[in-house]
Amino acid sequence: MITYEPIGFVEVEGEPSRGKECFVVVRPELAEGLTGLEQFSHGIIIYHLHLSHFNGLIKVRGGVKVGVFATRSPNRPNPIGISVVEILEVKGNRVKVRGLNAFNGTPVLDIKPYDRWDSVINPQVPGWHQVQ
Repeated sequence: MITYEPIGFVEVEGEPSRGKECFVVVRPELAEGLTGLEQFSHGIIIYHLHLSHFNGLIKVRGGVKVGVFATRSPNRPNPIGISVVEILEVKGNRVKVRGLNAFNGTPVLDIKPYDRWDSVINPQVPGWHQVQ
């Protein structure tokens, strides 16, 4: 068995939205771990999808059914979410970000800086996955 203890939680008003600003609030005893994060323009937030339920097949655009591992669905066997976010501010144990796709109270497992190793230029994706 693998277990993790959340480092903090998401604080957001209303529904999550890619363009919305929100906060990742880190446990106070871990706040020093944020030192230097403000020097990065973007970060990767890894979080526990605490409201999800597993579903092996997902219906996507056009009624096509694909396996959960071919989607970004939150309904996974291991409900782990990731979002690349813009880092707007780091103050104390609070990180203000834009682009986090998580609900208020979502447990945060880790924060990592986004750098050149995390970038793929022009990845190949199927037509049903294209944003419309």
